Amino acid sequence: MRTAWLIAGLAGLMAGLAACAPTTSGGLASGFSAAPAPADFAPREPSRPELSGYIAEGDGFSLELAFREAPDGGVEIDTIIHMTGAAGLLSPAFDMAEPWLAGGVRRFEGGMDRHGEVALVLTAGPCAIGDMRYGHFAMLEIGGRSYEGCARETGPHPLWTHEIGEFLPAIEACRADSAVSAVAHVRGAGQRRIVHARHDDGAVVVRFEYPGSGRFDCGHNGMRASWRAVSDTEPARPGEGDPVFIPGTLPAPGDGCYLYERVVDGEGRLVGALAHDVCLPGAVS
Repeated sequence: MRTAWLIAGLAGLMAGLAACAPTTSGGLASGFSAAPAPADFAPREPSRPELSGYIAEGDGFSLELAFREAPDGGVEIDTIIHMTGAAGLLSPAFDMAEPWLAGGVRRFEGGMDRHGEVALVLTAGPCAIGDMRYGHFAMLEIGGRSYEGCARETGPHPLWTHEIGEFLPAIEACRADSAVSAVAHVRGAGQRRIVHARHDDGAVVVRFEYPGSGRFDCGHNGMRASWRAVSDTEPARPGEGDPVFIPGTLPAPGDGCYLYERVVDGEGRLVGALAHDVCLPGAVS
């Protein structure tokens, strides 16, 4: 499988390259709402942690997907699926669906002689199984049946958005505070964007970019927000801007030289989009 159409989608990933029902948050600011997982639930660990990929698990299945470079310079996807109660493992030959992020979701497709078509669909958002938190909702389609679960990114250098569900409440709180705080006067030539978020000493620090006005960090400790201007000379944090989170909207594919990944809440409602740059050197839009 050639990589020309994959470069934009896998740029961040390649840079470094179960038995329970998922529960989710009910809204942007409500955080996770997880029911207790069954006593026998143990989150799957990657068998090849040096490779970027995903682990998906849920009611009746667990799945590991890993990207690796093929001898011809392309990208191959290794997949292992374990169905609860079934003997042995399934290893469909997955490809990433074209076009990448069709409909704003990540879709991987393949097939097996005995089971027919197989697909994995990942939608960004706050999914949880018990105390285990994930960055994507997962839907596995196999043998004419569908299984719901959660998925998390794996590998040595996951994107900062792999914890997007955990960051959403702080993002919303900071957006609300920005309307009444000292940064209310800041104006830019375009829409403000979230270019990074991280955990820091019990708080979440959300980095906003205001076009034409620079960057601002909002620290939220669950009770209040505090702001600081980020100097132009301060280097970008690892992974900053890859991708960018745009709250409240899903732009058209290609708008602003980006492809957009849908982010939803626990009810499936749109809360924003992850913007992946497709105009990087060598990328194909």
